[in-house]
Amino acid sequence: MAIFEVVGGKRLSGEIELSGAKNAALPILFGSLLSDGVVDLRNVPTGMEDIKVAIQVIRRLGADVKVSGNSVTIDSSTIKEPVIPYELASRIRYSLLLLGVFLARFGKVELPFPGGCDIGTRKFDLHIKGLRDLGAEIEVGKDSITGSVSSFRGADVEFYLPTTSGTENVMLAACLARGKTSIRNANTRPEIMDFAHFLEGMGARIKMSNRLIEINGVKNLKGTSHRIMSGGDEAMSYMLAAGITGGEVMIRDYDLSYLRVDTQYLREAGLEVFEWGGSVYVSGRKGLRPFHIFTAPYPGVNSDLQPLFAALALGAPGESTITDQRFTDRFDYVDQLKAFGGNIDHYGNCAVIRGGKKLKGASVRATDLRGGVSEILAGMISEGKTVIDNIYQIDRGYERIERKLSALGADIKRKKQAK
Repeated sequence: MAIFEVVGGKRLSGEIELSGAKNAALPILFGSLLSDGVVDLRNVPTGMEDIKVAIQVIRRLGADVKVSGNSVTIDSSTIKEPVIPYELASRIRYSLLLLGVFLARFGKVELPFPGGCDIGTRKFDLHIKGLRDLGAEIEVGKDSITGSVSSFRGADVEFYLPTTSGTENVMLAACLARGKTSIRNANTRPEIMDFAHFLEGMGARIKMSNRLIEINGVKNLKGTSHRIMSGGDEAMSYMLAAGITGGEVMIRDYDLSYLRVDTQYLREAGLEVFEWGGSVYVSGRKGLRPFHIFTAPYPGVNSDLQPLFAALALGAPGESTITDQRFTDRFDYVDQLKAFGGNIDHYGNCAVIRGGKKLKGASVRATDLRGGVSEILAGMISEGKTVIDNIYQIDRGYERIERKLSALGADIKRKKQAK
């Protein structure tokens, strides 16, 4: 097992290039299984653990998969039976998309309950509802989901909240359904826009507007070539890192078109953020101010980022608040930030942070993907050394984050955990 060691007091400075977005790459990888041709994908973050697991799942299903750097080629015509490897599929949440894929392709499916971050209640009832609306018969057992369908038929689907992977599951089924499907209160975040562009490249007929997706089914989907979008959550991670350390960072070949609300909050917190020449510049040299944020479906601040904003608030003198309107139990990281001496509490779905206090290095555990990154940020402004274990959680969504942070001047090392 590996750990991160972080020594605080370094101000970040320099240039960085982003990886592909994990939450765009995962649905696209699984969506490629609906193609009757070869799918070539570029800018795939193949170093992320969740991506590695997804590729293993697809190979174990029987597809021909070739990986070269950040390029992945998939030929799924070799898959003959919908036999899903339980031990692998249960490790990532996006295996849920095999429901839509296998029902559409084979008319039957048996899937283990999904894995992913432990961030409170993460139901998949909307996946089931949407697929049932399109004609599937689905049973939820003690630890698995089984389903069958003769053929999907277009329908009106309405969600009580804009689920991300639930929207994608229904999109997959609707692409090969007979007739038109309308998904109302859909999640239309940037990663789903990228997913829709990918499906359109395979021949799907999709119209998307804010919270509404309309799909006219087609008989088959062809092969395509697609470049995965850059990661917005990763971009925000390095912008927040620059802010918390009082540094200056340039993110190459990126723009803020999908981060307007996020950057508004960064400016409220005292950061300078602007675009120039196709890149993004962020500076925290003027110091931090307290702020108050609410997470919300896109275009609001993604719930994934609230632990990182909590770490930023530790460096801002005064009282900040963070209210999570999606995952109301996503506060396991709070006790870890308290270990640094942080004055932070949470009540229901709200965290209250009284920042500006000196922090000391601590031994902590990555509770989940973004919670682990919040601990890295806290370690970078703490006196002394911080040790973070369970960093597999961080590796699930970042490609060697320690290398990118080190290139910006952070003192962070990956080491083997002493037995």
